Amino acid sequence: MFEFDKHVPSADFAAASPREAYAPLAGIRRRSFLLWGEHCIECAAPDCFASCDLYDARPDRRCRRFESGVYRNRAFAGASGYGAEIRFKTWGKLEARGHALLLPPALVRALEAGLGLALPVADRVGRLADRLFGDIRWSYLGYSLLERIVPWLRRRGARTPPPDMFAIELYNPEPEPASLLFSMSVDRTKLPPGSGADRVPPPLQLDLAIPPGYFRRLVPAELFADLLASGLPYNVAFTPAGEGLVRLVFLTADFVRLAPGAAGALPAGGAETRPGAKCVVFDLDNTLWRGILVEGPVRLRAGVADLFRSLDERGILISAVSRNDPAEAMAQLEAFGLADYILHPAIGWGAKSEGLRRIADELGLGLDSFMLVDDSPFERDEVARALPEVELLDERALDDLVDHPRLAGTVTRESRARRLMYREAGEREAAALTFGDDYLEFLRSCAIEVAVRPERPDDRERVQELVQRTNQLNFSGRKYDRLELERLLGEPGLDRHVVSCRDRYGDYGIVGFCLSRRLPSGLLIEDLMLSCRVQGKYVEQALLSHLCARGRPRVVKIRFRPTGRNAAAAAVLGTLGFAAADADLLARDVPTDRFATDLVAVNRPRRSATRRADARRASRAPGKAASRPPSG
Repeated sequence: MFEFDKHVPSADFAAASPREAYAPLAGIRRRSFLLWGEHCIECAAPDCFASCDLYDARPDRRCRRFESGVYRNRAFAGASGYGAEIRFKTWGKLEARGHALLLPPALVRALEAGLGLALPVADRVGRLADRLFGDIRWSYLGYSLLERIVPWLRRRGARTPPPDMFAIELYNPEPEPASLLFSMSVDRTKLPPGSGADRVPPPLQLDLAIPPGYFRRLVPAELFADLLASGLPYNVAFTPAGEGLVRLVFLTADFVRLAPGAAGALPAGGAETRPGAKCVVFDLDNTLWRGILVEGPVRLRAGVADLFRSLDERGILISAVSRNDPAEAMAQLEAFGLADYILHPAIGWGAKSEGLRRIADELGLGLDSFMLVDDSPFERDEVARALPEVELLDERALDDLVDHPRLAGTVTRESRARRLMYREAGEREAAALTFGDDYLEFLRSCAIEVAVRPERPDDRERVQELVQRTNQLNFSGRKYDRLELERLLGEPGLDRHVVSCRDRYGDYGIVGFCLSRRLPSGLLIEDLMLSCRVQGKYVEQALLSHLCARGRPRVVKIRFRPTGRNAAAAAVLGTLGFAAADADLLARDVPTDRFATDLVAVNRPRRSATRRADARRASRAPGKAASRPPSG
């Protein structure tokens, strides 16, 4: 609900009108009743009304931070049947007190209509009381009454099923892109007594780049689950970036739950049963393109190129499975400019379930992290029977696939380069074949270098990605949400190490995160997560060598809890001589060579990869490791 009753059109006001057709988000079964208001980023009302140079009174004497207020624009189709047009002034933001009580859409529209009639009456009563008692707070009685409704809504919402996502739909009528900061954060001014800082979850902040025309962003619930679970009062806000005038039409800004099967809806069982997807595999004929390749010319579906670019930037891998001639299909993908995005395509005449298995093996990923988009019910059913862990979508999902909750990914330097890293891995594997069974000789030729350094604030997104995504080399088996991770990163006495890796084929980026502490008896590794991309490359041994060179501990212990996915981590520790010392704890004496290896260089100043490899081969001493570590 918006404050449409505070709209006072100026002489130069001209309402926006859509330049193209748009279908609002379909399948909303329940939505929140948020009370969106006009706010200031530096608000100290009502004291600031007398002292702030920017104060501009609305009819209720609160500060005007939108040009003319919020205009109900019926030319647009939004969640309530219209759009809310806003022109932000300096320091203006759109804000609502947060709650996740979800109601049927028809009931939300009825409440909006009823309050739309009642609030002007309340404000008229308030203005009369203001004149009688001389207290400006009476003048915005309607606003004050709405503020008192929110705690009740929040308490009721805490006892109901959570939303699937927060839906954002906007229209930018200007010819230039607009930038908004979308945020959810605890309202520290309303914290109950005794609420410590350790109970406050970190804020959610997303930068929205809104091109001219329509814009949609579906924010998955896992990004704000900690905030809702805390039970603390919080605000949801849209704040323009920069100082210039920003004009937008808000169509949907709500917590929502979608009907099963709706585009973007969560699969049955909720988000917990479906981890974030790591690879999307596309059928070709009548899916990525319109038509059948062997029958004649085909046309690329609108939006596919933009979809591929978005997924690639988030670090989501892309492949293809299709019943086609491989050379002809790849030539067509090349003609459409998509071939470089495709990793290990399975194009041929075999069963698509077998193709998916082959792609998963090549990438080293679990099939539960795969999604398949295919127009054929027959093919989807074949895959469903053989590989029930793969999520299946038909071709209609392409329109909203970029907003699928499982494809949120994380935009980091590593995510943008993930496809390149997998291609480089393929080159490494091809080079390894030329060395036959001499795997150690091949590793030496790779000139692998590992850098270990303390964690920095700009590492947070990548570290969060590692602790959530890592399975095979997750030694403790733990998964940390954002609140838990923030607590760990601030814990005294806990050393936080970021591990990066490169070799002659390219840069892996940040591949590991380690938590350790120094004890009188030696070194304790509380947690260690390494990307599966460095599995079998002795990075674990190189890290141990680095840690044991500092302070010269006598014993090293590591927390290890077996899961169904981290057998590779167990194999590495067994190879390195660790044995059970206590529940969830493995240990061994630090060897005299302190885990030294000539296979990996640690924290060496960078120079040419070829020169590194040549120098290493020329001066190599006998290797410390006797065999290739298990790959798991």
